[in-house]
Amino acid sequence: MTNSISTYIIFSDQEQARMGQLQKIQEYFSDLTIINAIFPNKTRVPFLQSLINKAKERTGKALLVNEIGVLMSHRKVWHEIIQKATDPNKHYLVLESDSKVNNGELIEKYYKHIESKFDLFFWGAWNGNATIRRSTKIELGKGLEIGEPMIKSIYGAYGYSINTKGARYMLKKTSKIAYPVDLYKHYINHNELKVGVIKPEQIGTWLTTDSNIRVESKITLLKRYLVIKIFNCRNKIHAYFC
Repeated sequence: MTNSISTYIIFSDQEQARMGQLQKIQEYFSDLTIINAIFPNKTRVPFLQSLINKAKERTGKALLVNEIGVLMSHRKVWHEIIQKATDPNKHYLVLESDSKVNNGELIEKYYKHIESKFDLFFWGAWNGNATIRRSTKIELGKGLEIGEPMIKSIYGAYGYSINTKGARYMLKKTSKIAYPVDLYKHYINHNELKVGVIKPEQIGTWLTTDSNIRVESKITLLKRYLVIKIFNCRNKIHAYFC
């Protein structure tokens, strides 16, 4: 167990199937704050339909109700970080209810180093398919690499750490409802925020419980797998020249 990493996890009592996953997180991170997840189909969200309509107006695609809930839940975390923080460089680890810590000791080992270099750092993204820009890559040894990611290769909000600058930045960028919270290419400008990622990912997802956002068939999952492989190849080629 570590008490050196201040951690938030987005979780709801309604997620009983993920209670065991929460307990595993609690066993490792002693400084853990649970943020109640927002599920608009179970918790009243004012002007919900107006939010859905506005997102479609701005992007051409309506957000799902639970995508709005995820966005609002992460904004709750960022607000809390800003209110709580006394050190602007300190990172706060943010997890979701299906997050799986692959190597907690390694996270703890490099955490201070990450705090000194980045405002927002992904310990896991896009199920391990994040791509690092070649010109920024730093070898940590034993196959580990960190660096600035190709933002279009970063999806998922299940394992990142963020400081107050990053929290304020994301609050500002997501203040107008538009895209899902984890479509970072629509929010993040590398010239405005120091963003990093580690490969291979040290926080993943359990993949043992159904998505809280959408119902996915086996055909849908297969199509997603193929799309990821295609875009991953494209991103690796682009990253080589960056």
